[in-house]
Amino acid sequence: MNPTRRTVPLAAATPAAHPNARVTAASGSGLRLARGAAPGTVRHYELHRLLPHGTRRFLGGTCRHACRLAGLQGEQGASAGRFERRAVGELYTTSAPVTVTHTW
Repeated sequence: MNPTRRTVPLAAATPAAHPNARVTAASGSGLRLARGAAPGTVRHYELHRLLPHGTRRFLGGTCRHACRLAGLQGEQGASAGRFERRAVGELYTTSAPVTVTHTW
C-alpha cells in the first residue's frame, strides 16, 4: 500500500436533519440555539439567518450542540427572526434545513 495515497469514500451519506432545534435562552440582542445531535457522521453544523427578501446570512459554524449568537437585531419591519441550521457531513454534503423562529 502506498502511504501517500489516501482513500475517500465516494458515496458518503448525507447527514440527516435533527428537528429538535430550539431557542433555549434569549437576553437582549443575544440568543442561545440548542439542538440534539443529528444522526450519522457529522463534521459540523452551519447556522444562517433567513432574511425577509429570501436570502440567508451566514452566522457561523459549530461542532457543538449549542451556540450563542450575540448582537442580533430584528430586520426592519420584522417581528420575528428566522434561523436555519444544517448538519454538514464528512464530504461537505448538507442535511435538509431545520428552521427556528424567535419573536423579538
